[in-house]
Amino acid sequence: MSELQLCPVRSLRAAEDQPIQIRGRLCLCRRGPERVQQLSLLHVVARNPLLRPGVKKALSRRFDVEGIPCLVILQPDGNKEEEILRNGVELIHRYGVEAFPFMRERLEELEREEKEKHENQTFTSLLSSHDRDFLLGHHPVIGPVPVASLVGKTLGLFFSAQWCLPGMKFTPKLVSIYHKIKHAISERPGAEDFEIVYVSSDRNRASFDSYFALMPWLALPFGDPKIRTLARHFDVQDIPCLVVLGPDGKTVTKHGRSLINLYQEQAYPFTEAWLESLHRQMDEEAKGLLRSELHAGHHHELTLVSDGTGGGPFICCDCDEQGAGWAYLCMDCGYEVRPKCVRAAGGDSTVGP
Repeated sequence: MSELQLCPVRSLRAAEDQPIQIRGRLCLCRRGPERVQQLSLLHVVARNPLLRPGVKKALSRRFDVEGIPCLVILQPDGNKEEEILRNGVELIHRYGVEAFPFMRERLEELEREEKEKHENQTFTSLLSSHDRDFLLGHHPVIGPVPVASLVGKTLGLFFSAQWCLPGMKFTPKLVSIYHKIKHAISERPGAEDFEIVYVSSDRNRASFDSYFALMPWLALPFGDPKIRTLARHFDVQDIPCLVVLGPDGKTVTKHGRSLINLYQEQAYPFTEAWLESLHRQMDEEAKGLLRSELHAGHHHELTLVSDGTGGGPFICCDCDEQGAGWAYLCMDCGYEVRPKCVRAAGGDSTVGP
C-alpha cells in the first residue's frame, strides 16, 4: 500500500458483537448508561489486531508516528493538514473528557482557563478541599498539619510511588538534600522555610504507609481526590517528579528533580535568578578545567564541552546522574562524564576551556 486512503466505509470487528465503523475516519464508540459518545479519533496502537497488515505502517507513515501511545485526532469538517491534532494523548492527559470535541476553539478556551488557574493558584486552592484543610505529618509533627501553615514557605510537591523504581532510587537523595536545605535555613535567621509534600501514586494503603515512612516531610492522604487534580494541573506525565512552588503559592519550576540532580542542595530556592547565578558560577569554575582529559573509565580522549560548544543535558556515564552545562565528551563514541567524575588515567592534557 503506497498511499493511505481514509474515505472508504468499512466495518472492523473487535469481537463478534462489537463492530467498529470507519466513516471517513476511525470512529471509537463507547456506550454509556445515558448516551452514546462517538469520537472521531484515530488511535494508532502498535499491536492493534483490527488493522490489516500494511495498514498500521501506512497510518504511522501518514501521521508521522514516531512512538506510542499516539492519538491522532481528525476534525469532522475536513482532514486538512493544519486541522489534524497529533497530541491527543497529551490533551486527554491534561483535560480529560473536557477536551471533547477537540476543536481548536475548545482547546484555546481550556488553555485560557488553565492559565488563569495557574495565575491564581495558592497553597489552599491546590492542597485543600471542602472537607479537608490539613496534610499528614509524622516527623517531627505527628498527625494533621494545617495547609495554612505552609504559607510563606518554598514548597516541593513530590509525585512518586513505591512501585516506581526511579522514585525509590531518587527518594534517599531527596531526603538527604531536604535535611541539608533545612539545616542551612536554620543557620540563617529570617530565611524562608522549605517543605515537601508527598503526592502518592501508590496502589494500596500498605505501600503508601511503608513508602511515606521513609520520608521526613508531609503528605496528602492516600487516595485523596486532590492527587489526580494536582497531576493534571501540573501536567505530570512521569514520576518521580518534583514541582516547586514559591512562598506565594505560584509555580517556580516543574523540574525540581533535575535541578536536585544537577545542583544538589545548592538548587534551593530554585528560582530563575538563582539558577542563572549558578550557571555563571559554573562558567567561572570551568576556566580552571583542562580542555581535554584521559579518563580512567574510558579508552578515548575526552574533550571539555558546554551548552554552546556541543554539550547539553546528559546522564553521566560514570555516576549515572544527570548533568548539564560543562562536561567531558568523547567525540568518537559519545561517552560523557561530569568534570568532578573524571579520574586521571595519565598522559597529556591541555589546560583552559
